[in-house]
Amino acid sequence: MTNFDGNEKKSPRVEIDLEKIHGNTKRLKDFFDQRGISMMCVTKGVLGSPPIARAMVEAGVKLLADSRIENLKRIRDAGIDASLVLIRTPSMGKVKDVVKYADISVNSEISVIERLSLEAGNQKKIHGIILMVDLGDLREGILPRDLGQTLLKIMPLTGVKILGIGTNLGCIGGVLPDQAKMNQLSSIARDLEQRFNIRFDIVSGGNSANYNWVKSAGDIGRINNLRIGEMIFTGRETVDYARVEFLETNTISLAAQVIEVKEKESLPRGTITTDAFGAVPNFADRGTITRAIVEIGRQDVLISGLTPVGDMEILGASSDHIVIDLKKMHVQTGDEIRFHMDYGAMLSAMTSPYIEKIYLNSPHVLEQQF
Repeated sequence: MTNFDGNEKKSPRVEIDLEKIHGNTKRLKDFFDQRGISMMCVTKGVLGSPPIARAMVEAGVKLLADSRIENLKRIRDAGIDASLVLIRTPSMGKVKDVVKYADISVNSEISVIERLSLEAGNQKKIHGIILMVDLGDLREGILPRDLGQTLLKIMPLTGVKILGIGTNLGCIGGVLPDQAKMNQLSSIARDLEQRFNIRFDIVSGGNSANYNWVKSAGDIGRINNLRIGEMIFTGRETVDYARVEFLETNTISLAAQVIEVKEKESLPRGTITTDAFGAVPNFADRGTITRAIVEIGRQDVLISGLTPVGDMEILGASSDHIVIDLKKMHVQTGDEIRFHMDYGAMLSAMTSPYIEKIYLNSPHVLEQQF
């Protein structure tokens, strides 16, 4: 078995199709551009991969965003020409690196912004600030009633510049980013701009969960930015996970070798207790079946986010093994089984040091060490 560059295939591995990622990024950028919305491409699901970040920038994106400063450093060190945004409120201990590697950060705590101001002065920089507003999802954010007071405290600070406001929905609380919520954010933006005689460059309405709203909205109000990651990689919107018709799916896939194939009973023998992860297993009686064991497990990837390619089914997994009912599929030891991954599985596989990352279909394919 050989991979795209003629070398022996490594297993397990994720194969990253840069051409598909570039295409999805370009099509989404065009879609949002037509509605007056810029796109921040989020790289947190792919560990800030420079080849992926470069493919996004080559598709015309100007803003790259990540929740980990280590990932932004990786992108910065690769010399990729984009403005970098930290989309998790900075911790006090990382303020110095935030100013060094991120051009912009989202914030909700005045004490952190004050520290960013001091550090930006030390580094002779102006650091951009997006104030996050909590509209009910109950993750990070300033309550709307406290925004005016917060702005009054920030405006005299040197070294930082308020670029705009943003919100996060469809996350911890699962709150839908619908027209009512976007109208609320637009109203807040207009009110603050009028009260303080300012103009926000960025009013960021959310993430991939906002796609359906953008598609149907008659009036986007002051919303002019979204933070998009998952849709680029999965080709699906994230409210009901329907496929977006103009996007490629499975831009990143997982392959792993089979290390055992045997016919065995479908039901365990003996007294059943908890499994290795503290749960009581429950197996259906399928009689004698052909079972394959694959060389990855829960230590490598989120099993619930995997779908085997072909007519087969995952029966269970331990730390190091996935057990699959092969049904009528002909598979032997040494063969590979390929898996489609949802966003959670992709994120875990990309951050696993035990899984190789292979880049496909780009003139700018680069080796990236994880």
